Amino acid sequence: MIYGIGHDILELDRVTRLLNGKSKDRFLQRVLTPAELAVLKQRETRMAEWVAGRFAVKEAVVKAFGTGIGRTIGFLDIEVLPDAHGKPHACVSEAAWNRLGLPSDSYHIHVSISHQPSLASAQAIVEHRQRAARSGDDSSAPAAL
Repeated sequence: MIYGIGHDILELDRVTRLLNGKSKDRFLQRVLTPAELAVLKQRETRMAEWVAGRFAVKEAVVKAFGTGIGRTIGFLDIEVLPDAHGKPHACVSEAAWNRLGLPSDSYHIHVSISHQPSLASAQAIVEHRQRAARSGDDSSAPAAL
């Protein structure tokens, strides 16, 4: 069952200005987890596009939960990393799940990122699902950092 959906879109120029400004490092450390920063180092040629995509996913995720970025879920509570095939996968920290009052193992977050020359867009769907009673069901991805 769908718990919530969220969408975000932003202009790449906005992110490019931040990345070219004096507060680049502060901005990146406020928005990206250490693991995301490590991946970013491998993508320096398309930095603004990659950062904008992650920013948009995080905004879409909090919209799907109905919270917005803030005390319940912050930027660093959401980690967006590529899986083995390059598909983005979003995880929410266990602390944020606790603040939401939701069990992390009952939810899965689906995300999609799209880019155009001047835009980044992301969609998130938070799925609430009943845990399968059968053993060996590994169809769910990890839900927490």
